Amino acid sequence: MSTNQRTDVCVVTVDREVAEVVREQSIATLEANHHYFEEVERFGADAQRALARIYRDAFATLDAIGWDPRENAAAPEDAVPIPLSHGHVEQLRARRFELGHANIDRVEHSSSWTIADLEPARERAKALDRLLGAWTRETRAIRAARAAHARDGG
Repeated sequence: MSTNQRTDVCVVTVDREVAEVVREQSIATLEANHHYFEEVERFGADAQRALARIYRDAFATLDAIGWDPRENAAAPEDAVPIPLSHGHVEQLRARRFELGHANIDRVEHSSSWTIADLEPARERAKALDRLLGAWTRETRAIRAARAAHARDGG
């Protein structure tokens, strides 16, 4: 683990469907990294901070979305602002990669899977693609604005 991650946060506004997938995948990120806590005392300080950052970023995202999907079920059309750090986006990219490979693995290694069985994971992957695309566009716009401000003597 490395602490050389950017800590700036970019807020991306998405629809409720994407927010639900981000909630699910943020929880999956927490679950995927839980085993590190079994040996956290053996880690150096930098590695401990890196692990803490993974959890802080996921918790901040979950706090913004809401922890209970039933609380937000009545307003599916609402726009949801989600704060995303660079580190959490990297975690979500890993989750997106896993969703894609899970589909390939299921088809290649099991004759019992059908296209209908794969559709939920494909939809989650598409939602993450929309989120990651929006995050990339937003961070590029922020960098361009900062560069323009610096050029103008700001």
